Amino acid sequence: MCMITGYVRVSTETQQEKGYGLAEQQNAIRDYCQQNGIKLDRIFTDEGISGRIADTDDDDALSKRAALIELFASIEDGGTIIIKNTSRLWRSDMAKALIRRMIKKRAIKVVSIEQPRFDLYSENPNDRFFATLMEAVDELERAQIAIRLAKGRKQKARTGSKPAGVTPYGYAYSSDKKSIIVVDDEGQTIKRIFSEALKGKSLAKIADGLNADGLKTRRGAWTSGGIAAIIHNSFYTGILTHDGTEYAGNHEAIINRITFGKVQSQLGKRQRNKSK
Repeated sequence: MCMITGYVRVSTETQQEKGYGLAEQQNAIRDYCQQNGIKLDRIFTDEGISGRIADTDDDDALSKRAALIELFASIEDGGTIIIKNTSRLWRSDMAKALIRRMIKKRAIKVVSIEQPRFDLYSENPNDRFFATLMEAVDELERAQIAIRLAKGRKQKARTGSKPAGVTPYGYAYSSDKKSIIVVDDEGQTIKRIFSEALKGKSLAKIADGLNADGLKTRRGAWTSGGIAAIIHNSFYTGILTHDGTEYAGNHEAIINRITFGKVQSQLGKRQRNKSK
């Protein structure tokens, strides 16, 4: 059975409101549960806002409601929150939109003792407007995070460090994750691939030779496509490419640029001959 909780709250401006003191709210919830044969698991209580919490002037701010945050952390999806009045959950439209969205995402039911016909899942133009507003705020936050991450990756690339993702075959991150180092056996395989390509071997024959010698990629057997991806990757020459821009990388080159250029030229010539 899903968790059934009560929630009571007073704020600095409502502590003296008749009928909305903590004891009155708690008693109302317990009486309601007893009359309806409901097993109440717990009542979460926000006992007013401390003046020491000054991150916002909004009395409805979730950051000032530790018990409500704990409630959301504790309650299961599909659980029930019982309140004396919806004003205990929210008073401002912004808080209402945010809390409703959190509740709906988890299919939580809200029972308001003083508003027996209250239905959180009914459609209302104002509710839809504020729900849309909150989605727009979420989208803006995601975009801002994406921009910050993109800037960080670009700055990292400018300094010669790989911004993100796995390392190409032949390399690995150092134990402290701050640099990229050559993996000895994989590095030797990379050198063999370029050497054999320089001698005129086809990509398929290079792959077959590696497989015959029991050498494997990180995912299994070698293929001509896998060989091609390595041969065209300038990362092996110490170059770092990010968003189409090349930077001098901090990692050690496995292949010198002259060899890399010769292999590219040879492959290009072979491709042109095939197309004739």
